Amino acid sequence: MRGPSAPVSDDWLDAYVSSGSRFRDDVWELDIHTAGRRAFHKILRWPSALPTDSQISKEQHQQLIRAAKQYLWSLSTDPPPGRRRPSAPTLQAHGQLVQTIIAWMATEGLSAFRLLTPSVVGQLVAWLRARPGAGTRGTLKPTTVGFYLNVINTMYLQRAKLEDSPMVNPVPGSSTSGLAGVCKRTAARIPFIPDPVAVDLLSKALDWVENHSATIIAAIDLAERTYRTAAAEGWKESWTRTIVNRALAAADIPGADGVPLTQTVTVRRAGNHLTAACFALIAGLVGMRASEILSMQVDAVELMPIGETGLSQAYVVARLFKTSQDPRGSLERWIAPQPVVSAIDCLARLAAVLRADTKGVDLFIVKDGFGAPIEVMTNHLITWRLQQFAEAVDTVPHEGRTWEFSSHQFRKTFARFIARGDRTQLLALADHFKHASVAMTSRGYVGTDFELHQLINEESRNETAWALDRILASESLGGRMGERIAAGNHGFRGRAGEEVRRDYVDFVLAETDLHIRGCDYGWCVFQPEVAVCGGEIAPNEALRSPSACSSCPNLVVEPRHAGYWQERRTRNQALWERASPLARASLAETIGECDRMLRRIQEVEGV
Repeated sequence: MRGPSAPVSDDWLDAYVSSGSRFRDDVWELDIHTAGRRAFHKILRWPSALPTDSQISKEQHQQLIRAAKQYLWSLSTDPPPGRRRPSAPTLQAHGQLVQTIIAWMATEGLSAFRLLTPSVVGQLVAWLRARPGAGTRGTLKPTTVGFYLNVINTMYLQRAKLEDSPMVNPVPGSSTSGLAGVCKRTAARIPFIPDPVAVDLLSKALDWVENHSATIIAAIDLAERTYRTAAAEGWKESWTRTIVNRALAAADIPGADGVPLTQTVTVRRAGNHLTAACFALIAGLVGMRASEILSMQVDAVELMPIGETGLSQAYVVARLFKTSQDPRGSLERWIAPQPVVSAIDCLARLAAVLRADTKGVDLFIVKDGFGAPIEVMTNHLITWRLQQFAEAVDTVPHEGRTWEFSSHQFRKTFARFIARGDRTQLLALADHFKHASVAMTSRGYVGTDFELHQLINEESRNETAWALDRILASESLGGRMGERIAAGNHGFRGRAGEEVRRDYVDFVLAETDLHIRGCDYGWCVFQPEVAVCGGEIAPNEALRSPSACSSCPNLVVEPRHAGYWQERRTRNQALWERASPLARASLAETIGECDRMLRRIQEVEGV
């Protein structure tokens, strides 16, 4: 059965799916240039053999594969209205999904896609939900099940262009995500790294890069040179390793923990941890995607003057793939704080040692042993190394458990940090924001990365909702805005006010443009018309300070901020005791600010 306007010839089989492969080929070598993919990640192989428990003939199996190829051809040449033509990585992903569907169909005796009726699709969903995966019960996540259903639904939408496709809406009266069970609870959004964990990991990563990279790279260099010399002298592989270990033992080069790096295995492990530390700093302090970071090459840092100030700002130059029209990615720049510049320099030195006399410009490279070829680093590998590094440096636990890192989490964490407006919480970010603020506003930190702008806006809304809920429920608030809220929020407090408070927060987010921006000494319920700092769309970071905010009608301080005000008071009291009479007047005013704030937020809490 054909669709009403299905192709009448097989010309589509000779069309090119890539520069070197046609749709009729059983091996597609796709033009995928996204960083972090090796050669085998760019190939899609179509099975020639039947599944072992197949209930259809080989000819029927090949007809299914032909239909799948035609479906992908239709997406490439004439996608459904409103959809863009898929990129090579997307085409490969669709191909892998449809291959899994074909394998299931073969075992169920389904010889054509037109047999995928709603009831049959329901059986497929049940099978997919039971497959092993990374869900909460070790099965596929609902979002992954939704990807499979989206392939079937898209095939239905393309039915007029295909010889074989579902002819009845496979998800009538529903959506693919709804049928897959995707909801807020199961959406499996990428989490941000909790603040204490992020602080700990980035601080230790910075320590590795600044204080231990030189000795680690020296040990790797010694091992590589010794191996090459031994190999050139004709020593067998088993002996070369012994010779390298003896050289390392004699050199007695200390590792990050102070223990000498005397074995090839410990040297290689230290190099892996150093690479992960560099990635964490770049991802955590710049907010780039993993593919963008892995695309970085030698000389990735570019200095640009800041107006006529005589100063310069460092930028990371890398390739943006996801939103680029160029399949090879477009060159973009991201502002780079000094820790990131140090990390890139560290990677360049490490890569030069690993390459020796071979050519290459990539910074994130892998060498799986002496004499092994240089490979590009994959996203999966860098995620594994991040976890190994976190375990090696013993990062602080979260809720009693070791945090499971992934490369994507750093981007979300960066966005949340920007959205919160807290410029002082992460030790490794303090220098970054102080330097960058000379050049641009908060929205300028991410350059032309518009998707990150959207992510920041989403996190800003989440932060506003969370802060507003806390403020409305609190009995003890300081700051001019805080005192006003505490005087009239009785109906929002306690368990009785939970539902009212939740409804009010939803109303505020939906009907107003209110933004609450945090810092370590309070919340700014931002209203530009009365902001002492003079900010127009957000607090002015250049003029924002505890003293300025104390007199601002926008400030709210709650008991969780007491530590900052107590520490500020102690610090200024120590200065007052040894200051001149003239300076004491100013310090006494600051101490008074702290006393008034602490007295207000401790009135009800009794702390």
